[in-house]
Amino acid sequence: MRKAITVIMRACLLGAFGCLFGCFSLLAGDVVVATTFSQVQCEYLGQDWKEIYLKTLDLGFDMVRLGAYWSRIEAKEGVYDFSELDWQIEKAAEKGVRVLLTVGMKAPRWPEYFIPVWLTEKIDIRYGSDSSEAALLQASLFKFIEQVVLRYRDKDIIVAWQVENEPLSRSGPKDLWIGRKFLEREMALVRGLDTKDRPLVVNAMTYSNGFLRFLARLAHKKSPIMETIDVAQVPAINVYPVVGHKIFSKKVCFWSEPREQVKYLKTFLDRARKLHKDLWVTELQAEPWEPGELVHLAEVKAVTCQPQSFLLTYRELREMGFGKIFF
Repeated sequence: MRKAITVIMRACLLGAFGCLFGCFSLLAGDVVVATTFSQVQCEYLGQDWKEIYLKTLDLGFDMVRLGAYWSRIEAKEGVYDFSELDWQIEKAAEKGVRVLLTVGMKAPRWPEYFIPVWLTEKIDIRYGSDSSEAALLQASLFKFIEQVVLRYRDKDIIVAWQVENEPLSRSGPKDLWIGRKFLEREMALVRGLDTKDRPLVVNAMTYSNGFLRFLARLAHKKSPIMETIDVAQVPAINVYPVVGHKIFSKKVCFWSEPREQVKYLKTFLDRARKLHKDLWVTELQAEPWEPGELVHLAEVKAVTCQPQSFLLTYRELREMGFGKIFF
């Protein structure tokens, strides 16, 4: 029964996404409409990730964001297996879907940090610390980034690099972040290795809900979003209008009031424009974020993301002037 349910869910989600994308194609204008694909998330959902990826490419997106997952590519120290990523990039090229490739220790999806086990066994990263402080991690990561960029820098289908994923924002099981100085070194490394002078994207998590925004201010000395806009060649934000969390035994959903969200996000758009930078949306919530759930597989209808609210937020972002929006 569970397998049948997930198959139905997959068909419904792809069907609904296809119908919605038909609306977006009419509304898009000069907006680049894109999405993120993760084989990690497909595995959490119990799905054949190759099948889902091919169907995703067939939906007609302008771009797809892919992750170079360090823990999967270098599962053994010094041994690099690019077969999964090679296949994804090859298929994107066949379909003419441009690629934004994420490099670094962080990539889209839980657990946020994809540091290989062989390395985590050698280093001790404290809870709530700057994950980039360990010297051994720095050296190993730079070798990995170099391998990725050298392998794909001649692929014209890759139009931009994303350096880390929400690097300045605290996240993951240990509530870690990546320091700005180290992030700048990573960016310099990618820029020096790339022969085509592609744009470098750096993103940050936003908190449209007022209470979550208050908690974020307590957790960060400086605003990760404003710092990201300052440091990035192409800054980007991630937008989640409804976030679910399980606090002890209580399941809580944090909702964002549309007017408040627009006002909040406009501050970042104004900041980027003042610096003559284009602000992207690298994640617009297009799936549930249910309290205490890694992925939503239950038969009950999710409360944290519905097609109607998703379409409303997309329209709001488009009207505000965001030119690239990744679902």
